[in-house]
Amino acid sequence: MSSTETRPGPRPIDEETIELVRRTIGIDVHRSPRHKNEVISSDSFRQFAYAYGDDNPLYCDLAYGASSSWGSVIAPPIYPYTAGIMKPVRWTDAEQAIMRAGDPLRGIGQYMCGDRWVFVKPIYPGDILHRSQCLHDAVLKKSEFGGGAGALVSHRVAWDGADGQPFAYRFLDFFHADREQSRTSGKYAGLEPASYTDDDIAYYDSLYAAAEVRGATPRLLASVKVGDELGPMAKGPISVTDIISWHSGVGMGEFGVNALGLGWKNRQRVPGFYQRNEQGFWDAAMRAHWDQAWAEKLGQPAPYDYGIMRSTWLCHLVTNWAGDDAWIWQVSSRVRKFNHMGDAHVVSGVVREIDPATNAVTIDVEAVNQRGDVTCDGRITVILPPAGGGHAVLPAFDPDDVPEATV
Repeated sequence: MSSTETRPGPRPIDEETIELVRRTIGIDVHRSPRHKNEVISSDSFRQFAYAYGDDNPLYCDLAYGASSSWGSVIAPPIYPYTAGIMKPVRWTDAEQAIMRAGDPLRGIGQYMCGDRWVFVKPIYPGDILHRSQCLHDAVLKKSEFGGGAGALVSHRVAWDGADGQPFAYRFLDFFHADREQSRTSGKYAGLEPASYTDDDIAYYDSLYAAAEVRGATPRLLASVKVGDELGPMAKGPISVTDIISWHSGVGMGEFGVNALGLGWKNRQRVPGFYQRNEQGFWDAAMRAHWDQAWAEKLGQPAPYDYGIMRSTWLCHLVTNWAGDDAWIWQVSSRVRKFNHMGDAHVVSGVVREIDPATNAVTIDVEAVNQRGDVTCDGRITVILPPAGGGHAVLPAFDPDDVPEATV
């Protein structure tokens, strides 16, 4: 595209646009970018765990994993995000006409606002994961961020084994809001960057030092009561280094962003994902997670994290508390505010419900920043191990049992 050409503007976010989006519900999408981990390995488990600050040996140490009740290292919760071979997609003529019409929300800013998971069974090194994705739902909502109309769009991602049996499901909730409205709404105007005294840093350091990992000591249901508290766990202050570390463990994400000549090729494939920077050349929209100038153009005072990072933090709190023999079954998390560079969080939880029939414990979890704002929260159901020993007994999977969105 020459410097004089302009791209058509985005559609208005209204019922007509949402109806066009809904036409694609249930149609599997073609995904040409490859995911970081098509080969499922113990190294990739460790790298993913490190990416969110977790060195649990159940995910990271081969000898330790072999001695566990699972008989091996296993993948951390949310690891499937990085993994899988996309299933080939063959559209009918009618599906092709719908999908080739283009994304009605193209050019409209999107922000992750929720993340729901069902973890059906453990992932071991050498497992083969086949991945598919389709639109699950789309509704019109008022945008708190942009001040106008917005679209709440949910995507369903599934991972199946070589035998066709499921490993995990994800329901990914995005809020689409007009970037220009977001920039001019002024919601984050005047938000002061975080700064810390020696005492502040000593406080977060003390939380890191006091972090407790249950590990090989089983947490049994008889020892758990409604109202029991989890944490506190420190996460942050977050830096660009933490974003780099995240990408080193998970890859560059869903949009195929890559370096140099491969970046050029990707721009030919998805030109709408690239905009000119202040120096006049093309760069990916996701640079808002590390580029101060671009974040400011989007109405933010500083770059910000990925919502899924905080989903891993909530899971990290629960796996530390529950121990190696437990199993996280369902997660429903909500991203309520941005987490800007320099922000620090304390993650905590409280036991909400206990089900003796299934050894299930439901925990409400949240992360609070240094300003006292809850920037994410959620609900996690974990299955504890039986009193007689061994790992948790995994429930039978019901495909209709989808965690409720907390958006």
